[in-house]
Amino acid sequence: MQKILKLTYHGKVLSKKNSKQIIWNHKTRKPMVTSNPSAKANENSMIDEFSTQTLGQDHPIEKCRIQVVIYEPNYQKRDLDNQVTSILDALVSAEVIANDSFKCVTEINAKFGGIDRSDPRAEILIKIEE
Repeated sequence: MQKILKLTYHGKVLSKKNSKQIIWNHKTRKPMVTSNPSAKANENSMIDEFSTQTLGQDHPIEKCRIQVVIYEPNYQKRDLDNQVTSILDALVSAEVIANDSFKCVTEINAKFGGIDRSDPRAEILIKIEE
């Protein structure tokens, strides 16, 4: 029997890749690229929710397949693949999965679930492989 872990992140998923900003490093006197504060806060929020939802679970998961369905708050253009990358990074940081390499995550399915203005969210289904 296959084990399945269901997680839900309630909120808009921001893409870290598309949320970069250039700041001035006063020590080196050179510009540097970093994620903006809202993307960092979004990632921390996902990590908190995933950690809370997996309390008492055996993790990190060493091998799995992942399905993600994202419900957006509006029709603003967003890149589904970059949102999934942000979710995977949060799953790794929350120690739900060991890492996001192909040795751990053997399959990823991403789907746009539609518009839900009252409850934008990401529903994550992790199928644990033996």
